[in-house]
Amino acid sequence: MYPWPDSLWGSTTPSVDRLPSLKEDIHTDLLIIGGGYTGLSTALHGGSMFSSIVIIDQAQPGWGCSGRNGGQINPQWKSSLSHLKSQYSQNEFDDFIKLLNTSAQNVFSLIEQHNIDCQGLRSGALIPGRGTDSRRYLQEWASYWKDYGARVQLLGKSETTEAIGTKVYDNSLLLEEGGSLQPLAFTRGLVSACQSQSVDIYGDTRAQTVTARGNGWLVKTEFGLISCNSLVIATNGYTGRLWPGLRQNLYPVASMISATEPLADDAFSSILPAKQSVAEYAGLPFYYRLDEQNRFIMGGRGTRSGGVGSMDPRHLHRAAIKLFPQLEIARWTFNWAGYVGVTLHQKPLLLRLGENAYAGLGYNGRGITMATAMGRQLTRALAGKSTLLPVESLEKNKFYAFYRLGVTGRILYGEWLDRRQGLR
Repeated sequence: MYPWPDSLWGSTTPSVDRLPSLKEDIHTDLLIIGGGYTGLSTALHGGSMFSSIVIIDQAQPGWGCSGRNGGQINPQWKSSLSHLKSQYSQNEFDDFIKLLNTSAQNVFSLIEQHNIDCQGLRSGALIPGRGTDSRRYLQEWASYWKDYGARVQLLGKSETTEAIGTKVYDNSLLLEEGGSLQPLAFTRGLVSACQSQSVDIYGDTRAQTVTARGNGWLVKTEFGLISCNSLVIATNGYTGRLWPGLRQNLYPVASMISATEPLADDAFSSILPAKQSVAEYAGLPFYYRLDEQNRFIMGGRGTRSGGVGSMDPRHLHRAAIKLFPQLEIARWTFNWAGYVGVTLHQKPLLLRLGENAYAGLGYNGRGITMATAMGRQLTRALAGKSTLLPVESLEKNKFYAFYRLGVTGRILYGEWLDRRQGLR
């Protein structure tokens, strides 16, 4: 069994019984491997398409990054407009923008539709920055989103200072559709919604092999075989060697989070007074917010090699205190980490693996919005319908074995950029 991380989310979500592991041979119309946002959303959106749906997870739903992330509902993609346009055709780019623009609403709609108690708060999401590069990025996206009709505001330095409570940033982009939630509670709400629609979910059930069988697939687990007509792999940052070549399409990079005890003192009242979530535009961005109990939650890189390491959060605390000096007296009570699925080209991936077999992964730090949106796209692909993401094929990467060196180089370069801008 995989132990749960000692996270704030685990301590503030009501405990539930572990879902049973699979102990027999079964058949299902659709099998989903991975019980995070992608897999659960796929099951919910595919309920009317398939006669039966089964989800298996090597641990328990929400054990991976769906239960470890910072809880930010952020519809803004990290790439520049020019980079995105270089990666997609014009029609593909237009479709991707449609997906982004509705991604936060999609999350809130699921919360409302299934009455999920997960501290969902539509307070807005802020992207602040410092220096010339950030100013260009924020201005380009603000202008584009306004022409598109999205509810955004470009805030100057004084407005940003007032909204966040620090003078460090030059300006920011406020996305009014964004907000926050309690990620593990959201996951468990999706589990309950799936179960109410007769989706069978098994925990502690690792898929060991996948082989073609007639017009479908046969998946071997430790104690049972699963035959299925359609297959979805939804493992993102925890993708292993189950499907040859799949893991080479993304890079698992650790993101670490630290949380304080509730900030009750008036000295903290200027920090995020409207409780927007914040995700920086920076060489090596940090992200932070306040939760329902006024705990300050700070997230950023794990180790410089891209791994979790020994869970040393001091770099997070230093960055938080530079932004908000009053946090020097705060008591940090939780530290945890998880793996984010990052792609070299910074695109999310909807991959066709074979006949009636797909994978959705590579959310680049926007897992709540994009992974949840991916569920609908996967079901449309399975149904042979058009999707708002291009359906792509696996790519081979002969340099994958050296990706840790690339991650370290990118982290060091990002840190240098931020020091040069005076952000750190």
